[in-house]
Amino acid sequence: MKMKKHYIWFITALLCSIYSINHAVSQDVNFTQFYVVPYQINPALTGTIDGTYRVGMVYKDQWRGGVDNPYTTTAVGGEVKFDVGQNKKLTDRAGISLFFANDQVNQIALNTSQISISGAYHKLLSKESKQYLGAGAQISIFQRNINYDQLYFGDEFNELDGYTESTAEVLPPNNLGFVDITLGLNYHIRPSKTTAFFAGAAIHHITTPNVSFYKNQNNPNPATDLKSQLNSRFVFHVSYDQKLTDRMVLSPRALYQTQGYDSELRLGTNLKYFLEGYFNAFHFGAYLSMIDNIDGFGFNALSPLVGFQLKNFLIGVSYDVNLQQTFSGTRGFNSFEVSFRFHGDYYNESAGTFCPDF
Repeated sequence: MKMKKHYIWFITALLCSIYSINHAVSQDVNFTQFYVVPYQINPALTGTIDGTYRVGMVYKDQWRGGVDNPYTTTAVGGEVKFDVGQNKKLTDRAGISLFFANDQVNQIALNTSQISISGAYHKLLSKESKQYLGAGAQISIFQRNINYDQLYFGDEFNELDGYTESTAEVLPPNNLGFVDITLGLNYHIRPSKTTAFFAGAAIHHITTPNVSFYKNQNNPNPATDLKSQLNSRFVFHVSYDQKLTDRMVLSPRALYQTQGYDSELRLGTNLKYFLEGYFNAFHFGAYLSMIDNIDGFGFNALSPLVGFQLKNFLIGVSYDVNLQQTFSGTRGFNSFEVSFRFHGDYYNESAGTFCPDF
């Protein structure tokens, strides 16, 4: 009865979070607080929780000070975990998750909506070192649309005071959808009560879907390229947890991802400080993002973050300071993120931390 009550609460909380999302996304979502919805970076992280369920939500506001209409991204997801076997404290585990992401380019009303379902199985390799190897898969449905009323072409200019004429541009249907697949692996080992190591890899967009609006156009111009392949994205992540004292845990993190000609390396660390009673805690951290693209290699953003944990509930805030624009003298191309996470009741704590946190 108690377990049934937990799953009912999980479904209710997830649906309420989904209802609050603006319909939006145009590129792969990329969050500073990437472990709030971990199956977004690797489906093999699905079900890597020590309790019954987890619900997470992240909102990102990008470049508000640099453009008239900032980019906004919202993601929400939830997962449940199942222990496989009789010994509920340390056994094989499986998980399933549901994930939504929306990104909006407000200037031209370009939106992409994503809904994904993930599943993973985690095989116990060693009870002594609490060692697991997990494999996961994710299937996603994307929908992309654009509002042509917010686009202007040269032949619409009335040569006086605005774009009021009709355009001769032959525009394709402004809505398209496609299916996508992601695969991932995750390794976890906890050799002692004070240390834990995590490493994983994932391949997104295995099918390299065609995301061109022109693919659905009737009688297209023969000179028009009807293909725009979405390149596969490769993600590698490494995390380490080290308990420094009874109240402090240091957690270095690294995330590397590459897609087409673009690559990003994100390095940082979190520090978790438990308050009296060990139920509540403060989180502090900072990340440095470096990118390599057609313009060359450079520092991208410095991202301090803070969080407060009240028992099973965690709220986090981060701010990305755009280093490229800051050094060049341009201001306003920074980003703000806020996240919420609720973790289901813990019932197998003796297994140790099973997933990187925050």
